[in-house]
Amino acid sequence: MMKIHKKIAGVFAAMVVLASTSLTALAVAPGYSDYGASDTAQVTPGQAVGELVAPDTGVSVDIPADVLPQGVTQVTMAVAAKDSSEFQAAIDNAAKLGYEDVEVLDIVLLDQDGNPISQLNGEVTVTVPAKGSQNSVLYVNDEQDVTDMKAVLENRYLSFKTNHFSHYAAATLTEEAAGVPQTGDSATTVIVLGVMSAAALGILVASVKARKASVK
Repeated sequence: MMKIHKKIAGVFAAMVVLASTSLTALAVAPGYSDYGASDTAQVTPGQAVGELVAPDTGVSVDIPADVLPQGVTQVTMAVAAKDSSEFQAAIDNAAKLGYEDVEVLDIVLLDQDGNPISQLNGEVTVTVPAKGSQNSVLYVNDEQDVTDMKAVLENRYLSFKTNHFSHYAAATLTEEAAGVPQTGDSATTVIVLGVMSAAALGILVASVKARKASVK
């Protein structure tokens, strides 16, 4: 009996550890870590830098040739998740436009001296992981106004093009705000009922004609 109790206690302890680990993973996996940086890449005039990835955050940037300012010989991407309390105005502005689940990121390119590169000579492609139902990326300006970057969602990643770096936010544009009819929408219901009624009437008429034809 003692051995059984010890086995049960061991199993219970293992379950507690597993549950604790799972909760920790859930706390980290859906969003972004506090900070992440990519490897440093060399910059050669006339050649594309290629993709820089910050593995801790899942954010990447693809840099084509001659997009970085003259004089930049090395480049690193740094990503930091921002506290929502710092961007409450942006979250509120996004909500007015129909966005929810807003998570703000500070994405920056750094040159060989660690200075931020804000303005580029062309566009780069930035990709961020989408959490849950997130389907959009918003640009957040200094006044915390937001602009949809028309990101493309593919395989749970959102990609968009930009020619400058600042604060961006992954977000969910609700179906209602996007103009997708909701379940129970009155206009949609009327249309559906009308189509169904017309189809039923057509079937009834055809059935009556078939019966009359068989009687003859």
